[in-house]
Amino acid sequence: MKANNDKGIAMLLALFALAIISTLALTITGKGQDALNKNQVAIKRAQNLALVEGAIQAIYPILLGKNRDQILKDNNGRIQQEVNGVKIIVEVNDACGKWDLNHGHLNTLDALLARLVPTETKVFRKELIKARNNGIGFQHISQILSLPGASKGRLSELIGEVTVYCYVPQVDPLQSSDYMKNLLRSLPSYSSGPGPGRAFKLKATNNLGAGSNITIDAYLGITDDELNPIKILNWQSNY
Repeated sequence: MKANNDKGIAMLLALFALAIISTLALTITGKGQDALNKNQVAIKRAQNLALVEGAIQAIYPILLGKNRDQILKDNNGRIQQEVNGVKIIVEVNDACGKWDLNHGHLNTLDALLARLVPTETKVFRKELIKARNNGIGFQHISQILSLPGASKGRLSELIGEVTVYCYVPQVDPLQSSDYMKNLLRSLPSYSSGPGPGRAFKLKATNNLGAGSNITIDAYLGITDDELNPIKILNWQSNY
């Protein structure tokens, strides 16, 4: 009897051990599959990043070409590039479609503040002018968020209409948002004008599947250096 009991206990222990091993195996397999899926997404994302970067870099010859303005006009600033068989649209706009924080006419700033931020903007306006006249100026548009006098929530709207890459006082209405176009119509004619064609904003987006979406926002400057005619002013890859 005792021998039979021992055999029964041994069998139960064996079954219990087998259950534990099976559970561990399923867990390991599940984690392995999860890791595999993550690796596949990472690979797709890396592939897509290379494609989008390639699409933007393929615009360089157009920016440097003699027919650049006509090409951009004919395509409404949307150039389709094919990279490794994948077609990607690259949006190209002169940076002067926005108001320059360091050089822009102040009447345009006043009009923007009147519409985008609360009426109590005297302090903010004063600090902005002080910052742009300090010999260094603004290096990035996000710096206005540190200025006192206006809430960050409202300033987020202003950020969408300003730049640090135009370098001239006027705003080019042909390159601006509908909001800016309407605002410029109410201002003196000297507030509007074409940009010098020295800096451009490029944007491209592509998706190769779940988790692989890539958007690149870049500002590129045209230089007088024959060896390095394109200068990256700002480059942001968003996943």
